Amino acid sequence: MKKILPFWCAAMTVALVGILLLHHHSIRLINYIEYPDLNPLILAESYRQEGEKLYQSAARSFARLKEDPARSEKMKNLPDLQKARNLFLECLNLKPAMKGVYQYLADLATFEGDLSSMYLYQGKRALSDNEIEAALEAFDQALILKKDFRPALEMKILTLVQKGNGSKALESFNTLFEQIKSSGRKPDAQVYYLRAQIAFILKNDEEYLANLEESIHMDPGHVMAVKDLATLLASKGQYDRAIGILQKTISHAPRDAHLLHGLGQISILKGDYEGARKSLEAAVKLEKYSAPLYFDLARVYEKIGKKSHATIMLQKAIEIDPKFKNRILFPDQK
Repeated sequence: MKKILPFWCAAMTVALVGILLLHHHSIRLINYIEYPDLNPLILAESYRQEGEKLYQSAARSFARLKEDPARSEKMKNLPDLQKARNLFLECLNLKPAMKGVYQYLADLATFEGDLSSMYLYQGKRALSDNEIEAALEAFDQALILKKDFRPALEMKILTLVQKGNGSKALESFNTLFEQIKSSGRKPDAQVYYLRAQIAFILKNDEEYLANLEESIHMDPGHVMAVKDLATLLASKGQYDRAIGILQKTISHAPRDAHLLHGLGQISILKGDYEGARKSLEAAVKLEKYSAPLYFDLARVYEKIGKKSHATIMLQKAIEIDPKFKNRILFPDQK
């Protein structure tokens, strides 16, 4: 025992020092980033499950009222239906295009007799599955039933932009603009954002920039316009201006992982790797299933000399999307 004791004490001392060093330098090979206790994806799943229970209750009420001529009105005032819708919409806020949620929302709209909204949600479901033509058909059906249904018209414009059909998108945009004008209202930030998207695919750079700036001027918190403008400015080498715009918006939307990711990417371009690290680590706390996000964090760790951290993040990116297996962290370096 006397012979073993000194070695045991020495081993314990080394282990203790190692733990202290790991803690002090924030180096932890497994789960070294401090994730928040409340995972948005787990919360979204909880909302979905609770929404499904209320949906089933609403469906039973719908069936019971089959012969009631006032069924639609009674369903509109049904608390379970309203609660289910709110939960499903919150799911989409936490996890956009969450599987099955759009179909639930379409069914709830059917229960209320709101067929325009039913087609709107069916179109969004098709779009989330990359079924472009089916989405356009659904949005058109919604507009046939209600020609001034702005949500469906906006989604049709965005879908045509995604398809690359600038002329058709512009035609639909002009319809939207006329409807807004005839109602006596003024174009809002979303209108200018839509016009910017059309200008982009029509390769009208000046109009693209002008409409993005106008959109943000009208609504500084318009996240999509801010992201696009920051990306545009970064492509022109105006990193500080792009970072400033993102930081200002993040102060209003601190839990937007996409904004934080964008800030990290532009910080990498600027060469501010410490700033990029902070932004990307904040983003990964909110979005844990984004291969590009883990890949960018791997790039930053590689740059600041944290090789083991970079390896773990790269492995995580590959687990989510195997295509990242052949990506090089910094292709400009040999």
